[in-house]
Amino acid sequence: MMHVFPGCRILEKSLLLLLVIALALPSMLVAQSGGSLRGQVSDPSGAVVPGAAVTLMQGSTVLNGQSGNDGVYLFKAVPLGSYTLSVQANGFATFSKPGIVIAAGQARQLNVALAIAVQQQDVTVNDQSAGPSVNPDENASALVVKGSDLDALSDDPDELQNELQALAGPSAGPSGGQIYIDGFTGGQIPPKSSIREIRVNQNPFSAEFDKIGYGRIEILTKPGSDKFSGHITSLGNDSAWNTANPLVQQQPSYYVYFIQADVNGPLTKSASYFFSLFRLDRQNQSIIDAVNPQDTTTTFNEALPNPSSLLFANPRVDFQLGKSNTLSVRDSYSRSVATANGPGQLNLPEQAFNLNNQENAIQVSDTVVVNPRVLNETHFQWRRVRNDQAASYFTPTVTVQGAFTTGGSNSGVAQDHQDIFELQNYFTATADSHTIRFGTRLRSYRDADYSTAGSNGNYLFTSVDQYLAQTPAQYQATLIRNPLARALLFDGALFYQDDWRTRPNLTLSYGLRFETQNRIHDHADFGPRFSLAWAPGHVGKTPPKTVVRAGYGWFYDRFSVPNSFSSSTGTPYIMQAIHQNGINQQSFVINNPGFYDPNAAAPPSALADAATSIPSFYNVDPHFHAALSMQGGAGVDQQVSKKVMFNVTYLFTRGVHQYLTNNITAPEFDPATYTVVGPLPAAYNYQFQSGGVYKQHQVIVSANAQVRHLSLHGSYTFNEARSDTQGVNYVPSVAQDPGLDYGRAGFGIRNRLFLLGTYSAPHGIIFAPLFAAQSGTPYNLVVGSDLTANNQFNARPTYGVCGDPGVVSTPYGCLDTDPVGKGEKIVPYGAGIGPANFVLNLRVSKVIGIGPRIEGSKGAGGMQGNGSVNGRGLSGGGAQPKLDATVARRYSLTLVGGALNVLNIVNLGTPNGTLSSPLFGRTQSLADGPFGSPTPGNRAIFLQAIFSF
Repeated sequence: MMHVFPGCRILEKSLLLLLVIALALPSMLVAQSGGSLRGQVSDPSGAVVPGAAVTLMQGSTVLNGQSGNDGVYLFKAVPLGSYTLSVQANGFATFSKPGIVIAAGQARQLNVALAIAVQQQDVTVNDQSAGPSVNPDENASALVVKGSDLDALSDDPDELQNELQALAGPSAGPSGGQIYIDGFTGGQIPPKSSIREIRVNQNPFSAEFDKIGYGRIEILTKPGSDKFSGHITSLGNDSAWNTANPLVQQQPSYYVYFIQADVNGPLTKSASYFFSLFRLDRQNQSIIDAVNPQDTTTTFNEALPNPSSLLFANPRVDFQLGKSNTLSVRDSYSRSVATANGPGQLNLPEQAFNLNNQENAIQVSDTVVVNPRVLNETHFQWRRVRNDQAASYFTPTVTVQGAFTTGGSNSGVAQDHQDIFELQNYFTATADSHTIRFGTRLRSYRDADYSTAGSNGNYLFTSVDQYLAQTPAQYQATLIRNPLARALLFDGALFYQDDWRTRPNLTLSYGLRFETQNRIHDHADFGPRFSLAWAPGHVGKTPPKTVVRAGYGWFYDRFSVPNSFSSSTGTPYIMQAIHQNGINQQSFVINNPGFYDPNAAAPPSALADAATSIPSFYNVDPHFHAALSMQGGAGVDQQVSKKVMFNVTYLFTRGVHQYLTNNITAPEFDPATYTVVGPLPAAYNYQFQSGGVYKQHQVIVSANAQVRHLSLHGSYTFNEARSDTQGVNYVPSVAQDPGLDYGRAGFGIRNRLFLLGTYSAPHGIIFAPLFAAQSGTPYNLVVGSDLTANNQFNARPTYGVCGDPGVVSTPYGCLDTDPVGKGEKIVPYGAGIGPANFVLNLRVSKVIGIGPRIEGSKGAGGMQGNGSVNGRGLSGGGAQPKLDATVARRYSLTLVGGALNVLNIVNLGTPNGTLSSPLFGRTQSLADGPFGSPTPGNRAIFLQAIFSF
């Protein structure tokens, strides 16, 4: 008989209830009038555009209107449905936006900023009200980047991910933020040319989403259009244009080149397509800065070539199946190949391994207008992931703590093949002043993982002197009996969300989310969500000046695959427990082995028969619980002026059941005397546990401004976080007391500042700067020896007496590397603080219209007075635009020049925190993330050309 875990029964009953609600809801809803859509049409400078032709279309239904003298258009009594809005005005590019959902009784606002005709690809739409709003998805702390604002972001996918991380700001907890691509989690970030818009931190307490809203990024890809058009883009960077990496003396040449093309248009009267192809080739380098094992009085300093390539193909087809049904089919294929990954910082060239990762994601989305009050969306995704990795050398790994790692890579050969299926079904309904959204998400991971990790052995030395004496402190190796592990993971979720407009100036939002999964003890997690938006004292139809927001919610992290900010899929955590269960694979630890052969792994007999040999294995805590983050916050949205919006928000987040890995059979340890008081175990049991906690305070200040030619978004975050775990793979320094590691968390960067803008200069030149800054990253200080007997090398020093033997003088005090039996105070976790980082990136672009004029275009000399482009200041000071900047041409050429790290600031990474290392306190790498570079140089200059047709 097949066993069904309790969560499945709960989910089955909940799905049945959901079906009953879905069938009964249409008859329960009262009849009501249609919704409305209004907005204001403006040019890139912010001036209104009167007389623009505005069309709202759904199948054969076509509603026509026109913007008034104030640029405002209005459609009343619009039946519920999904519409396409089109705006046309002489001298401007035609604007078209599909997927505008109108709900019965809903008054929706959508402002349109038109671009000059040659800039067809750079149309900006503000899908939010002109001022603060009590709509739950129009919080002023959110950011929607689209159209020309996307120009400020990089076209390089790796750099784009770094910039998105900075844009989202610090999320709560060790898991970080989350990226959604067309509503699905995971997957490769598509090329920027395929992105229609990016939403950041929108509606943070909605029950629709599983992850915390602050730090959440939603990427929506481009659909097809009813007119044939496309782009061809090429970008190049060469080392001759860049400044050198300050960590190496000599640096070979390198480069980054990519070419991208996309085309879209109609297939039939009711179907359209979009297709994008992207190829990137990168001659990268890994910067090594380590102690030289051949002469430990010197350093090994080298820029090792690390070539890679990236290929994306992204076809999409959209169908209009009758008046009330739209269907979209999208395929996203990516292939990433890299040679000599692995070396860098303390890892020497022999640590290299090669990668070949491929992913194919097929998405199908179906939207149906059930009746004038109910909308249904069904989304399905199948991701086929094939990740292959092979070490270049298979000799034993040799690790000297904090100094260098040489020999073959301990990762061995790894092949991870996943098939990930996800099904979503969501309903949107309206009833009086309620907008209700509810639905379900079902997701499964089918994984087959092949691994020989650890089979080559690993010699560990606690110091350089120990290495020179060839007396390793430990030898680790894994005997592979069965390299293949298989698993099927499943998780499901139900949610209900009601946005209730109790008054014109007050919206109460409440919801509940239920989640479950297999492979853990905990099968039923309920996440309540609540928020409000209140405009005190506001009456009338104009937007309020002030909106007060507050919210509270429970958010769970699934124990499935790594869900860090990087959206690519990693190996499920459970595979480690299946591999190293003591049957498929058996790992051994031999303390003070008495042998050392860096050229060959020790024979199996030596592993089992050595006097100090201890086997180890992994499992999951039988009381394991899904990680829970409880977040509450309050803030104020304030309209400072017509074009400037300001927000301040305070957030408090408390995390419980946070993930860690604990050696539960490690001997007892007395922190008071820094002494091991128990015997060594018969086996080390590494257990995935959920006993970690964290607390985090955040104050977020953000502002958005659109002043004539300038569009600017800025945010500052004060962040204070303390935790006793840094994530799933974190091992506490004292097994019996994980709370001893409660200290400043690695995600507790105190201050962050981010600015993103676009400036339209005279003569059609666009400047797009991006500035980011942060204070130092906390890091841990360790001795480099296993003084707590947890089979790790993460024991922290104590505060000793300056000048005593074994005491090291540091910026953090006099730290004792030999504290056993002295009763000294242990240095808290995260006592080290890395250097602050600053970066300024800049893109400068110019669009040139070429080819024949488009019939009907008036150009710069056509319209005059209130209706003229020139009169609205696009040309700057009344001068005539250059290079046909306002003449609609059949083709356009955009020339782009840019620089990453314009000021050539040396942003250093986290310093070496191992006290026994000769490199203690030094940094072996440049910063990564938003402050890193896609090239191995310091400042990078790139040139780009975009041909549009």
